[in-house]
Amino acid sequence: MSANASTRILEHAESLQMHSNFLLGARKLYEPNVIWLAPARSIHRVGREEVVRHLLREAGGMHDPEFTFLRRSGNDKQIIDEFAVRFVFAGEGIDNAPVAKGDFVELKRVRILELHAGKVSIETCIENWTVLLPNAGLRPGTDHGD
Repeated sequence: MSANASTRILEHAESLQMHSNFLLGARKLYEPNVIWLAPARSIHRVGREEVVRHLLREAGGMHDPEFTFLRRSGNDKQIIDEFAVRFVFAGEGIDNAPVAKGDFVELKRVRILELHAGKVSIETCIENWTVLLPNAGLRPGTDHGD
């Protein structure tokens, strides 16, 4: 394995760890019986621990994620959080992803967080997936790893 490949793997691990730490820290923001929905992918999760497990699994499916935060607004009953994330899809971890392993994609997600007593009771994710470069990586001999 080349030094360049080793560096990329370490950077990916660091990026994933930062994202995972964020998700684990966010656990306390969810009600115990929170509902998490991604209607376009027919996903429905219930319960704080199941939701956090699901989000950690999704994070693992994003190789080299780059987040761009677009909009955040809210009040005491609802928060709207909109962002785009570009990544190479690892081929697993994101249930019903409308992309193929190795595709370089952009996922735009609008999160609608409904609040109850200051905690998230329902999170609905409206998603738009775009393949920016088909079969871009995660193949032997590419810049994205072996």
